[in-house]
Amino acid sequence: MASINISNLSPITGWAQYGNLDTLVSTKIASLINFMTGFAALVAVILIIVAGYMFITSAGEADQVEKAGKTISGAIIGLVIVFVARILIEFVIKAVVK
Repeated sequence: MASINISNLSPITGWAQYGNLDTLVSTKIASLINFMTGFAALVAVILIIVAGYMFITSAGEADQVEKAGKTISGAIIGLVIVFVARILIEFVIKAVVK
């Protein structure tokens, strides 16, 4: 498949410097995906730490224990969704670029 020439795009976007879509995807978009995945992982870890603190300081209160458990579950489910989405996005990008 032929590469898509993006060098004629508006200079406002700044994408013309990459020359073709393959180069743009492999540099900028891949960097953005990596950053967003790392950020989501960081947020999930922070939420798990906060939920652990809530669990430890709950002193056996059922409401606090339940809230901490839901926070941990939500963080883990969210992280799984982010990683599955990343895999799907990488699959689609590879299919489109090639």
